Amino acid sequence: MNPITKIRTIEPIMFYSGKDDELKVFLNETEFGELIIISLSNDHVLVKEVLLEETNEKLEWKQDHKGLRISVPEELQKSEGDIGRVLKVMF
Repeated sequence: MNPITKIRTIEPIMFYSGKDDELKVFLNETEFGELIIISLSNDHVLVKEVLLEETNEKLEWKQDHKGLRISVPEELQKSEGDIGRVLKVMF
């Protein structure tokens, strides 16, 4: 039996890092599964890499005309007292 994948479309808090090639995305709710950020579709920008900011761990992602789809591993699920996660999107 295949595990069920949670897929959510989100409107995260995004902020400019000060670097030309980097955008930071704050995920207030960090549950494992797939996140889709519609505003980062390949119609607007081309993403080169997606990293977890605290460890620089590379995350799996795909980008198409529907948005940037990021696979969030189960071990990144938000724990008690955690304020969320920050992703670095590299262009």
